[in-house]
Amino acid sequence: MDKIRIRATLFAMSIVLVLVGYFIYSLLQDKKRVLNEKTHARQILLKNTYELSILDIEQGLNRFACKMMSDHHIVDAFEARDRDALYALTLPYFNDAHIRGDVDLTGFIQNDGSHFLRLQEPQKFGDNLTEQRPMLALALKTQKPITSLDVTKYYISLVSIIPIFKDQRFLGVVQVSSKIDRIQERLNQRSHIKSALAFDTKVLHKMLPNHRSKLYAHHSLISSNDPLFEKLPDNYAFHDSLRYKIKNKTYIITSRELMTYTHKPLAQMICALDITGDELAYKEEIKNLLFISLLLVILLGIILHIGFKSLINRIHILSTKLSQQLDNQLHTDNLTGLPNRKALLENIQQKQHIAVLLLNIDNFKETNDLYGHEIGDQILQEVAKSIQLIIEEYSLKLYKMHSDEYALALSDYINVEKFDTMCQTILHRLHSMNCEIDGITIFISFSMGADICFDEGCDLVGRADMALKTAKKRGYTFVKYHSSLHIKEEYQNNILWSKKLRDAINNNRFALYFQGIHEASTKNIYEYEALIRIIDEDGTVVSPGLFLDIAKKSRLYSHITKFVIKEIFKQLSSTPHSYSINLSIDDILDPKIQTILYELLAEYPVGNRLIFELLEGDGIENYTEVSAFILRVKEYGCKIAIDDFGTGYSNFAHIMKLNVDFIKIDGSLIKRLDLDLSAQDIVRTIVEFAHRLNIKTVAEFVSSKDIYDECIELGIDYVQGFHLSKPEPMTLPNT
Repeated sequence: MDKIRIRATLFAMSIVLVLVGYFIYSLLQDKKRVLNEKTHARQILLKNTYELSILDIEQGLNRFACKMMSDHHIVDAFEARDRDALYALTLPYFNDAHIRGDVDLTGFIQNDGSHFLRLQEPQKFGDNLTEQRPMLALALKTQKPITSLDVTKYYISLVSIIPIFKDQRFLGVVQVSSKIDRIQERLNQRSHIKSALAFDTKVLHKMLPNHRSKLYAHHSLISSNDPLFEKLPDNYAFHDSLRYKIKNKTYIITSRELMTYTHKPLAQMICALDITGDELAYKEEIKNLLFISLLLVILLGIILHIGFKSLINRIHILSTKLSQQLDNQLHTDNLTGLPNRKALLENIQQKQHIAVLLLNIDNFKETNDLYGHEIGDQILQEVAKSIQLIIEEYSLKLYKMHSDEYALALSDYINVEKFDTMCQTILHRLHSMNCEIDGITIFISFSMGADICFDEGCDLVGRADMALKTAKKRGYTFVKYHSSLHIKEEYQNNILWSKKLRDAINNNRFALYFQGIHEASTKNIYEYEALIRIIDEDGTVVSPGLFLDIAKKSRLYSHITKFVIKEIFKQLSSTPHSYSINLSIDDILDPKIQTILYELLAEYPVGNRLIFELLEGDGIENYTEVSAFILRVKEYGCKIAIDDFGTGYSNFAHIMKLNVDFIKIDGSLIKRLDLDLSAQDIVRTIVEFAHRLNIKTVAEFVSSKDIYDECIELGIDYVQGFHLSKPEPMTLPNT
């Protein structure tokens, strides 16, 4: 029996080894295929990133040029050949575009080819480069825009030349350019792609005879941003896109031919992407695979004598059931039994749908809070059933997304007009429904965001979600995605300023500017208002209008408030002046802010020179909390001002319930006070009301003598604005 068992075991082991060998071979081939697919994907990434970088530069140049040309003052100054005016008008545009990285050089060239103004070298003008610059000569001749790579005696650039007309009369051109380095920077920033320019050595010496560069074969490498280009392999061919080993790393190295406006080859842009990680991961997986396979063979040899075949069959059955259960859980919503978001995304990836409609129940959180989560769950189930009935006549599939959101995915082709009609019809039918649960009638309304796309690779769910959020934000019931919504740009701007805010917090790059508040009758400064600023990395002073809303939404606002409070107490301790700072309702209700403020007021006897400005309408109706704060700080001698009074939630009852010392009249009324009789009537009413309550009034945004005189006429006590003083940084003058 032992011999039979041994022979059976050996025979079974032989079969197992063959199967394991075949299994290992198949996996090795599969891993190799995955690695090749990754390499191919990297090659596509190189190509797409390069083209996108070129397109970004072109768009930036044209956007900058068109923005200047849309300013008729600039065109008038160029027509009048007023160089000083032209320089003053265009320099802010140029500085803004240069900071964004859109442009490096800008020049205005007259229709005779002579340079009228170089923004980067305003002292240099009058020369004519049309003989050396055929592209410039062609633009002047054809009077049409040209965008192309070009070579000057300074460097290689992407150049855009835009004609300037006035009343159909050709005045000349504006030439804007961005150095080739910008493209390389974008490649590196976006995808860590290293790059270098390769010129035919003979051609380069003709164009730039004094340029020093590294020679490689019959090419000269210039503008490289990584040492690896000094070690290009001997077998490298510029038109290949292959893997190369350089020292201990693996790169995909490819080149893109740079063409001039005449479609002639100018140079080669060599791009390299490090894929060492992919290969190391591949080798690690192979090593793990071989190790696991060896253990598996040993384990199988041990268990074969106790019923190998039965055990494997049992494991297979159990694993199949478990896989099915997991797959069902991953792709199904537990509450409604509908396919979920993951199922929708996979079906879209499989090209089953061409459009997505996202439905969100309005104010569902309030319904949950009012009736409880059990009723809320029943509502979600009833809504799912109702939607199923409504969409029976359409080729739509219903999915349950997160929380109170549903998705309708369209499978069959439909034109855009019919798609819009279908969306409106479904939304109309949904708005007429209500739920009867436990004798309660609950009325339900929806918001919808939708997207339809006939091209491959569209992010239907993401774009429909952007449209839905826009509908919620703007108070619409339905929004269909369109690129003109600029939602992505808004998200990108929010991300940018969130990063800038975090960087400013980490690197202590906040600063206070101070603007005087003057006695109206004497113009003497009564107090200074503290205004927050960010000092950007390049020294640019950033006004709060660009970052305060983002700070509130990204939960960074309290950091700013803490900075302002601590800095203002330094000013109070070192100067004899009075100061005012702005506080929001969130600041007042924040226990940490309260603790810091009360501790400083207790430590420093300067409360009689500190005024807190509270935003009128910004939760000020929370009388209990606000009144408690006002009473507490007034114990230290502080004063209270209501800011931006006169618009929004303006309510005299607010003021009567709060013990305030000043009312700051909203700038939207003061800005037009000298011209707008209605504004004068409103301000007069506010002043009379305040004076009856023995409250002083402050006019903001007093920007001219006429407005100042009107403030005096209306009896306003204090004025603030550029007419008398502007916000200034750092140390205040002694008065």
